[in-house]
Amino acid sequence: MIILNRRKRSVDFIPAGKPSGALNTRRKPPFWGRLKVQKTGSGPRIARFTIERDGKESLRKPSEALKLMKKQAVFLTGHDEELEELLSAYGIRYRHTRVCQHCLHEGYVTVVNSRSSTVYSGQRICSRCVDEVIKRELRYSGLDVLVYRNLRRLIRRGIPLEEVLEVISPRFDPLDNRRLTLYDTVTSGADRTPQVPVDKLGIPEGFIRILKREGNRVLRPVQVLAVDSGLLEGEDLMVVSATASGKTLIGELAGIPRAMAGERFIYLTPLVALANQKYRDFKGRYSRLGLKTAIKVGMSRIRAREELKIPETDPSSSDIIVGTYEGFDYILRSGGAERLGRVGVVVVDEIHTLEDEERGSRLNGMIRRIKGLFPEAQIIALSATVKNTEEIASDFGLRLVEYDRRPVPLERHIVFSRSPEEKKNLILRLAEREFSLKSERGFHGQTIIFTNSRRKTRLIAEYLTRNRVSAAAYHAGLSYRERQRIEKAFASQKLAAIVTTAALAAGVDFPASQVIFETLLMGNRWLTANEFSQMLGRAGRPSYHDRGIVYVLAEAGMEFDGETEEVKALELLESGPDPVDVHYSEEDVLEHILADVSSGALRRRSDISGDGSWILEPGRALEILESYGMITTESGIEVTPYGMAVSRSFIKPGDAEYIRSNLQGNPLDVALEMEPFTSAYLSGRLHRKLSQAVKAKFSTRLMADSTLDILSGGDNLVKLDSRLQEAVLKLQMDFLSCECRERPFCGCIQSKLSRHIIDRRLRGEDPADISRGLLSGYQIQAYPGDIFSWLDSTVRTLEAVKRIASAFRKKKTVRECSRIIRGIEMGRI
Repeated sequence: MIILNRRKRSVDFIPAGKPSGALNTRRKPPFWGRLKVQKTGSGPRIARFTIERDGKESLRKPSEALKLMKKQAVFLTGHDEELEELLSAYGIRYRHTRVCQHCLHEGYVTVVNSRSSTVYSGQRICSRCVDEVIKRELRYSGLDVLVYRNLRRLIRRGIPLEEVLEVISPRFDPLDNRRLTLYDTVTSGADRTPQVPVDKLGIPEGFIRILKREGNRVLRPVQVLAVDSGLLEGEDLMVVSATASGKTLIGELAGIPRAMAGERFIYLTPLVALANQKYRDFKGRYSRLGLKTAIKVGMSRIRAREELKIPETDPSSSDIIVGTYEGFDYILRSGGAERLGRVGVVVVDEIHTLEDEERGSRLNGMIRRIKGLFPEAQIIALSATVKNTEEIASDFGLRLVEYDRRPVPLERHIVFSRSPEEKKNLILRLAEREFSLKSERGFHGQTIIFTNSRRKTRLIAEYLTRNRVSAAAYHAGLSYRERQRIEKAFASQKLAAIVTTAALAAGVDFPASQVIFETLLMGNRWLTANEFSQMLGRAGRPSYHDRGIVYVLAEAGMEFDGETEEVKALELLESGPDPVDVHYSEEDVLEHILADVSSGALRRRSDISGDGSWILEPGRALEILESYGMITTESGIEVTPYGMAVSRSFIKPGDAEYIRSNLQGNPLDVALEMEPFTSAYLSGRLHRKLSQAVKAKFSTRLMADSTLDILSGGDNLVKLDSRLQEAVLKLQMDFLSCECRERPFCGCIQSKLSRHIIDRRLRGEDPADISRGLLSGYQIQAYPGDIFSWLDSTVRTLEAVKRIASAFRKKKTVRECSRIIRGIEMGRI
């Protein structure tokens, strides 16, 4: 084939091989010819024909060009009256085609069509040249070249290349160009699931009246699927669907009729806050049916002004039991299964918690114990979308019910920013715009902003508030009262946005229409695909919003663990959920088997079902537990008083052995050695001044090596004002003065700070008082919620010491533990 391509003063004469296979194939012509055409009395004619081969140009007769064209198929790259007249005059047939102009400039020819090419700077270019242009512009902009995948996707969507390249321009405005930031839209889609009125379910009339009063007149699609799968016939189910699709009601549809018939309905969730919310909901809703609701969360007994107080209730005399996994498992491990009577339905919410490295093995063990101890109970597991749902359902003998449509559409956007300041400004504008919009149901759009540190939650919230966008920082370090105040303000639409940490995502139940990822880091690691999926799923609630919207803000050049944030953003957007796997260490296997023995679920070796994820053979695990004196196997498998103490305390057998070997010492020393207080930070003011003094960035965490190195040096003190100097000197004297060779990295600061907090508590100070004292006296930021949680954890460790001491009849240690526990709980000794 010969391709004729018009230029200003000449015509390219390009031999391009056979026509077949030419489309989208880059070819190198054997030579490059040029024609000069002039008008004559007989019409246009070839006046000059030259060819260039291997860098040398030679003049040829015009007749040679005509001879070549008569032998081959001729294609014109555009409508050209002069060339068409010339070819017709010599009886040469021709057709039209398109070629990549960029390839021509580089000495190649690529035949394209409208579907396989893009217009750029007024010229049509091929897919390969599009890639080269995009990658060149990405290099100039400082973005990772791998980001071209996203820009390529916009090209495939039919957006001109010039517009696509605006995305990486410093002048690009994401709010004015939403079609360029849009990654995709997850639609709610047309649903063919039949509508089923609750009146037709055959459930008690009183329950139906409550459902209707709550607005549940017709089942949602996932609820219909669950009913069709045997929900009301006692079938064990695993229900997988998006947030706000109606999973919770599925558990109630099965559990409440059974509770009304005299059986127990048990609802389990991973977090105390979520359990407390469900407890209040169920108690308020179902007390009208004469049902008593109890809560079992392993509640704290620490008296503190601003912390949650959950009433102690008796599960054995209640119809409905709401609990955390550990709260309910405590009943089982204590051998209390028989006191629960006939259990009808057990709902395990958030079963994807199985992938949690710390809690997954315990949840796995608890579910298997429930199935063993209550074989007649119906098990209903509720899960967010994960990859291996069939495998999980099969492992627990559950029938899978999956519903993959969202209740409202979800737009997912990606924006590349060039600095943290640019991110903050964009967050401000996005939150402001969203709050200015109202849904058809009359609700303002509200935003959840995820970031990776508590300090950043405060800084971003303060920035938004200063710029007239009402916002609050929300994290686990706040007191319960403060978190509740923020939750109520958000629910009443007094806040446009809350800024929270990714670590608290599972406990954030705000009805937001927009989710913004300020970063894709969670602490010191990237978010996983499952975490990302569950967090973005919080955008858009069917009872409030017409759609959900997600913005992923990726900072150009920000690199962590060998991967840039912009590439990680695309990886998370492109990926589906990861499989959920249960991770067992040897200690986890020992704890699992000991809990089975203490609960009565395991009495004979033949009862051990084992697990494919165990890294310790069951027989060997029994030998180890018996060598510790936690079980006996002489006549069946039985738990010893020591083993029961360990199992009820939810501690690893290895930690129990450490406690056992130190029963003669001070129990508080044992507890503080096992779990010292580490959630301490430099105040914002001290950190800022020290950063300026050393002219370097370093961690805000008090226990970080870089922080301790700077604090222990005297040279940096002279650069601080007198008040900060006094605080740092006090910190050095009280927490960093020791004779250890490794000072300040020896761990003494943890021990001394932990003891300091305990001493202040025993003098009657609340967590909020202790927090203020550390800030004013040492410029140490320790949040009240963290102090409260740590005091509670210390009490639990002391209770473990007390149980183990009691098992070995160490009465003096038992009395000392009781004295310290009472002092920490009451705030005085």
